[in-house]
Amino acid sequence: MRISRTLIAGALLIAAWPATAVAQGYQVQPMLTTIAPSGPKARVSMIIKNSGAVPISLEMTPFRATVNEAGAATRVDEEKDVLVYPAQTSIDPGKEQTVQIRYIGDPALTEARMYGVRVSQLPVSAPGMATATSSSGAATDVKVSFNFLSHIIVSPEDAKAVLAVEDVGRAPNGDLMLRITNSGAGIAVLTASDVRLTDAAGKRSELKPEDFKIGDFSAFMPRQTRRATIAAKDLTGLTGPIKPVLTVQ
Repeated sequence: MRISRTLIAGALLIAAWPATAVAQGYQVQPMLTTIAPSGPKARVSMIIKNSGAVPISLEMTPFRATVNEAGAATRVDEEKDVLVYPAQTSIDPGKEQTVQIRYIGDPALTEARMYGVRVSQLPVSAPGMATATSSSGAATDVKVSFNFLSHIIVSPEDAKAVLAVEDVGRAPNGDLMLRITNSGAGIAVLTASDVRLTDAAGKRSELKPEDFKIGDFSAFMPRQTRRATIAAKDLTGLTGPIKPVLTVQ
């Protein structure tokens, strides 16, 4: 008896958000882009390149993304607002496929929304993993597929993010707890943000983006408040009340 078993490998790190994502066998770009809710700018072309040595078969599924206060994202399939063509394709080695993505939802949006497309590779046998043995002794085909998530911000031209950050105290372990509010109608992506801390004596400290913990999803939605933390080790040398300043690049 032979049992087919599939391992799904997620190929996206939201915190990094590269311009082009690469997994075993293919590349996808862009990984993040902004389009308009109507008109000729309400579309984007996704380029998928087969950089492997064998043909690949892919399926593209549109979704809408939201994020909670802790920075955890939820993605729900959404075909009413986003049109993807083709929805499925096969690409030969060394070739590219252009996928057209168009927003067809409410053209009169007053606040930005985030959508995206999940690029799913149909499972293929992994080298050196073609067969295995189950606990019952049955032969097993082990297959691996790689998925990408390309995110799309649909935003009115005049929708801007307006961020404010405030110190809300210290955690028991000494971490600095922050509250960040986006009072604007736009979406802010904080992957390349600068954080400057100033203490009561005027001493300043500059932090790298990776030192600023905002959860797994770096996009701040309109009218949203999120929690963030800065580790106690990154506050060394600062005393008294701390004023944080966040600069979005």
